[in-house]
Amino acid sequence: MSPEPKQQKPGGRVVGLDVARGALMAYVIIVIHGVFWLGLLPQPWSTVLLFEMPPIFVITGAAFFYAERGKPLTFGSYAMFIARRFLRILAPYWAYALAAVAIVLAFGISHDPAAALMSWLNPGTRGSGHTFLMLSWHLWFVPPFLAVTALLPFLSRIPAPKLPLPVWAAIGAGVVLAATALDPTHYDWQTIAFYALWAVFGIGLVAAPGRYGLADYALMLALSFAAMAVLVFLLPDATLNMQANKFPPNVMFFAFSCAWMAVLLIVSKVLTDETVEKFAASPLLKPFIASGYSLYLWQGVGYTAAAYVGRAQGWSPWIIWPIAIALTVVLGLMASPLERLKIPRSKSFQTAGGRSGIQGS
Repeated sequence: MSPEPKQQKPGGRVVGLDVARGALMAYVIIVIHGVFWLGLLPQPWSTVLLFEMPPIFVITGAAFFYAERGKPLTFGSYAMFIARRFLRILAPYWAYALAAVAIVLAFGISHDPAAALMSWLNPGTRGSGHTFLMLSWHLWFVPPFLAVTALLPFLSRIPAPKLPLPVWAAIGAGVVLAATALDPTHYDWQTIAFYALWAVFGIGLVAAPGRYGLADYALMLALSFAAMAVLVFLLPDATLNMQANKFPPNVMFFAFSCAWMAVLLIVSKVLTDETVEKFAASPLLKPFIASGYSLYLWQGVGYTAAAYVGRAQGWSPWIIWPIAIALTVVLGLMASPLERLKIPRSKSFQTAGGRSGIQGS
């Protein structure tokens, strides 16, 4: 992701953000859930790959800034912003939820249609007690994404002082520690606070492009490794297994995320506009750019179907994996028109537009 709007298109779209968003969706669906859902690589070594969510929220914040900068915030505009954004998040989710309900009822996983329907339609419970294989494993993402989306108009108005990256990281670590200390058992609030931090960072990157350079990111990378080493030394229960640190995200996962974010931002600095445009035009990446949210949702069915059939036949996970990806892409593209639903803009309320951080337009 390049913070500079070199490839910006009409309507606040930035090609670099589109490419980064699509690449992250492809990475989650193909790599992360192939590795962790099908056990393609052993833990804890594979958990070094778990860097994908903070960049998604950085992109969410950056995309919001490009689309919304200069727009006034009123009660009416905020209400319309919520209606428009939540429609594009929840309509695809509810369609997926209905399909999941049909599956669990058809396979006899649930014998209470009303309870299954209520559990699945609520993103907070996301099928709890009425799920099957991987149908709901990825849906933890929806509630914090809704919450951070609702906060974006306010987060974007936080003054962004020109802080050195280590100072920003220290403030972020303090917020994570405070969220954990205030309510150590409440997963959702910790997760929302954690990912809201990364959305603010994304807003700050694009609000002042060029603020940080390669040297800043290199320093951040070194300090992040040092922080992880100190945490391992000081905390008796500290672990480098990032799967254990991610749910809910703790200060070790924050340091780990800072290290990966530094790497990704270094890469973004050296990518040329021509390379970014080539990625944007790639037929392999286009489905993930245009319909990434739908593909993200429907991977639950894609992986579940492939695993259910493949395991019954004794297939290797390495055979199940490409079948799961293919099913995910087909189902996600079929469902993708739902993520492009729009509430017509009202002339009396000039409201938020553009894209959310994960959805296609």
